[in-house]
Amino acid sequence: MRRWGEALVVAAALGLLATPAEAEPLGGLVITPGEGQDAATIRMHTSGGCPADADAFFATMRGKGMPADGQIVVANTDVGLSHTAGFDVYLAQTLRDFAADNKTTLSGQYDIAVYCIDSFSQQKKGEFTAALKFDTPVRYAALGAAKGPSRAPETPPPGAGAGPVPGTGATQLPGTTQLPVATSPAPESGAPASPETAVASGKATSGTGVLAVVFGFAGAVGLIAAVVALIAWMRRRVQE
Repeated sequence: MRRWGEALVVAAALGLLATPAEAEPLGGLVITPGEGQDAATIRMHTSGGCPADADAFFATMRGKGMPADGQIVVANTDVGLSHTAGFDVYLAQTLRDFAADNKTTLSGQYDIAVYCIDSFSQQKKGEFTAALKFDTPVRYAALGAAKGPSRAPETPPPGAGAGPVPGTGATQLPGTTQLPVATSPAPESGAPASPETAVASGKATSGTGVLAVVFGFAGAVGLIAAVVALIAWMRRRVQE
């Protein structure tokens, strides 16, 4: 009987060792966008770093329609992992995609956990948690401190970059930097023009005068030729 008792104790101890231990709470997650459509690309930020003995992490989501053990929303990875500060975790798909994979409609509260693990033994070293809630099948909102900022609009507001920048007469294309346009200030009333302006003005005036003389001379020559031709024609007519 004593041996049976010892065997039972050993079996119980082995059973306890085989039972996965709960991950130690490490803090929370901030979800961005804090609220939005189920098709949004979601980023989560941990409130701190993973323990020193963790070299990877993964994430799950539990709630209506998800597997009992939780839907894996981030597979094992060490990308971006930090032991000293919070780090970003990106969902592998959108919430709409996860709903379609599980053939379910999103509704109610969903709990998300990011687990820091030992990649060799898969032992959990700690977890960061957050929750979000679907009031409609296509729109969610993160709960409490997990609600992060809304994402900036991907398209510029109406009218942005649609016309010239006032005072330049140049059109600014979206995504480019408008370079300053050099302009010469207009002289004040009664102030003498600068030498450069006077020279330019003189050149323009003289050029216009030359053209006027040339065209005037050409017109006079043409008129004289026409008169001479007319006189010659009339003389021939008289002689006939």
